[in-house]
Amino acid sequence: MNAASPDLVLYHAWGSSASRRVRFALEEKGVGWDGRALDLTAFEQHKPEYLKLNPNGFVPTLVHRGQPVIEASVICEYLDEVLPSPPLRPADPLGRAHVRVWAKWSDEVVIRAFQVCGWNRMMGPTAQKWSDAELEQRLAAVPVPDRREDWRRMAREPFNEREIGHAVANIRRTLERMEAALEAGPWLAGDAFSLADIHLSPYIVRMGELEPRGLKLADYPRSAAWWARLTARPAFARARIEPIKLAA
Repeated sequence: MNAASPDLVLYHAWGSSASRRVRFALEEKGVGWDGRALDLTAFEQHKPEYLKLNPNGFVPTLVHRGQPVIEASVICEYLDEVLPSPPLRPADPLGRAHVRVWAKWSDEVVIRAFQVCGWNRMMGPTAQKWSDAELEQRLAAVPVPDRREDWRRMAREPFNEREIGHAVANIRRTLERMEAALEAGPWLAGDAFSLADIHLSPYIVRMGELEPRGLKLADYPRSAAWWARLTARPAFARARIEPIKLAA
């Protein structure tokens, strides 16, 4: 992290994939930012003061000059507009469309797939300790119905093998799409590193979790070479995009 700036305050969690995308973008921009890390297992993201910034109770939230911006892919595009150098999107409209397609896929498919694959082990150990009364109290603080249902399931009805298998299939499809895209250039949107690469990075770092299910990054050679290029970028290390430790 560069020297903190009062103009850019990022509310985030170190293990949150969405937060990692924004941290990576900030570090690529080379600007100072002030980080406010939240403990998601302590439900700090559902406290009233945070909900005033982000009514969904999700991380990250970027506060720029006092104004909150939410949703990781939106924040990243916003940063590229207000801090245009170095650019993280292609100059041409078609290239920018390719970046948005990867952002949409990451938001709608990839993040959910990794949640289903990992949350039984990440969130389950915490949620399963709650009594029925504690569970209801926790759920009452969660503003988004879909996320409320996820927490209920972690506490009482974890994701089953069929659901996890479907999620693994979506991750396999993601790697297949990456292999096809990387035929055209070293980066997902062509010749230049972009937000498309940033959006996938917090998920590909977790591929080791899926090796017991027969899914290995090494089996996708273009994606493996892309990953080596991406992880060599200095901003990647500064953003702290690391494998997640899951319960056994």
